[in-house]
Amino acid sequence: MKRKHLLTALALSIVSTSILAGPAVTITFKNQSQRDVSYQPIGKNENETYANAAPKPGKLVKANSSDTYLVSSPLSPDVNYAFVRYTDGIRQCEFRTTFVNAPKPGGLLNNGVIPKVPQWNKTATGSGGAFCNAEITYYNPATLEWSVEFTMR
Repeated sequence: MKRKHLLTALALSIVSTSILAGPAVTITFKNQSQRDVSYQPIGKNENETYANAAPKPGKLVKANSSDTYLVSSPLSPDVNYAFVRYTDGIRQCEFRTTFVNAPKPGGLLNNGVIPKVPQWNKTATGSGGAFCNAEITYYNPATLEWSVEFTMR
């Protein structure tokens, strides 16, 4: 009988986690340089991005190739982010993409529900002579999922 309760609790945990998860972001990292680059998570947000990714980002991306993975944060249905870092030793790119479904300022509907405004953001910061670019390539207004392309040259 205890096993049945454990399985029920596990199933409820999985369902509640997926209910709370924010919209997924599909990340495509393109290494357009002539050198192989390493995926190097540093700090809390980058390590949480790695933990929330499926499949896990490759540790090495060969020159002129790419890697694609999905990230979904279990924080809230209204929030998701991905912070990633790639380096070839000297050159480095830090990429960030975020989603927030924020309450509309001053907006109350007749039924008391506050409307929300979805916002997708992206940044790319390079150092050591790296060229880094982030571009949101797709978003779904119904599911709020989005795709971002991170490029390093």
